[in-house]
Amino acid sequence: MTRRAVVSSNRRTVAAQAGGDELVTLDDRPLSLLATRDAKRIVVVLPYEVWIVHAETLEVEKTIELASAEPTVCEGDEDGSLWLGGAHLHRGSVWSAKAEKFGTKLGGFVDRVVMLKPRLLCAVGTQGEVLIDVEKEDVVHRRKVPEHESLGLLGTADARAVFTTGQSFAWVIDPEHLSGYMKLKLRSTSAAEVAAEAIVAVGRTSAGHCVLAARDGAIAWTNRALRPIGEKVPAIELRTATPLAIAGDGRWIYVLRPGATLHRFLVEQPVHEPTPGSTKQPEPPPLPEAQTARLPRNANAMALLPGGTLVLAGAQADDQLGRMWRCAAEELPWTPLRLHARTLVEPEPAPAEPDAPKAPSFIPIRSKLAGAPLSQLRVDDVIGGAHPFWVTRATGTLAERPAMLKPAEEVLAADALLLPAMVRLHKGTARPALLLWPGVADDLREVPPIEWLTWGDRPREWIALRTPEIRAQGWSRREVFPLQVALAHPPPQVAGRRITVPNRWIDAESFAALVKECKHRLEVLW
Repeated sequence: MTRRAVVSSNRRTVAAQAGGDELVTLDDRPLSLLATRDAKRIVVVLPYEVWIVHAETLEVEKTIELASAEPTVCEGDEDGSLWLGGAHLHRGSVWSAKAEKFGTKLGGFVDRVVMLKPRLLCAVGTQGEVLIDVEKEDVVHRRKVPEHESLGLLGTADARAVFTTGQSFAWVIDPEHLSGYMKLKLRSTSAAEVAAEAIVAVGRTSAGHCVLAARDGAIAWTNRALRPIGEKVPAIELRTATPLAIAGDGRWIYVLRPGATLHRFLVEQPVHEPTPGSTKQPEPPPLPEAQTARLPRNANAMALLPGGTLVLAGAQADDQLGRMWRCAAEELPWTPLRLHARTLVEPEPAPAEPDAPKAPSFIPIRSKLAGAPLSQLRVDDVIGGAHPFWVTRATGTLAERPAMLKPAEEVLAADALLLPAMVRLHKGTARPALLLWPGVADDLREVPPIEWLTWGDRPREWIALRTPEIRAQGWSRREVFPLQVALAHPPPQVAGRRITVPNRWIDAESFAALVKECKHRLEVLW
């Protein structure tokens, strides 16, 4: 059985799967999920868009278009009201498909938002933090800092804010004492700075616990007054330990990790209450301290509903689309998760004599490019197949980025490559394309995702297949994705950490066939 809901003139389909496992296909990879206070709706955050979904049926009720690539959301004071962070601060509602801009000069301060108490909104970003009286539309506190990461923000039960910037501790903002911030960290934190101990995610359970999650998999939680009461360190590999999402209640804390893995940690054992008037009954065995379960599919966002129902979402179709589903937490195949003690690192002793100043490193990691701009790269050069790749930058205005030819051995770790390709859009049109393949030199930095460029219709130029550009062409993401991809050449062996290009994309015959079709049908002009 298939259910359809028409929203904002776009048809959304919820496809029923075998065994009653219902999936919602999302127009993009999900960023986060938020369950509303009444547990009737799930707010699904996508790049440039927010969906309002019914929590029981998973039917889409509203979509809100935004201009932010990574928006965030929190609930407001009034029922159904929403605050949307990102490049700008917006105010919206679960009842409306529109969001209005709020305030001025808040860029860099509102990447993440949370409502602390009636009228008082806290926002943090790469440039600092602000507290806003939303009724008076007045900024009551602003702290500007050098640019840094903004990885997580939550509001506590006692109207304080906890946020993390990728250090081994989280910051606590108390609106009643703004002269200084408090630090919150795990008890088992090294005296020396250790990259793997960085707090990279924070969350709050329905019982009011504040949860800190570190890059190495360790978690800690506090009571409602922010006093640490529990800490667990799972024995897992660092590459699979990154916390992607946190949820919990009074019994369990759930942590979503890469590789379709879900962990849960016991907050407290249930209290055994014998039935009045009955004979003495044996107490049930204690619950395990930690468990792990394998999910049926990859997920990177999670929300917990009352009764132990999990709503999960993840990417599909090579991260071009997303999907969302529900499952009962107790029905997952839980197995024991081994715990261990974190190995602490002591700071190195001070040297007897001060070290000589270290010379700065001048080893290049990124080429200084001075070629012709990408706007001058001809379609015939791409579909001709004569060049296996061009070197460019991963940032900057697309049309102004240089694109030049270089041998593979001269490509540096942080250079981005343009690989010639042909793609067929989901609606059937074959188009010339370029695969933007960025890299990083740092082992701790996240590998940037690949990006698709294609030749547009209006105007006729290279465009990124991102939601704003797709809207400008008069297309929808469902008409574009998923793509049928054909690369003319295998990716070159170059320096840097990069996303692995699937082997199924490398198909010279399909590339040639799509080029022939594109020229013959004249649906794409250049």
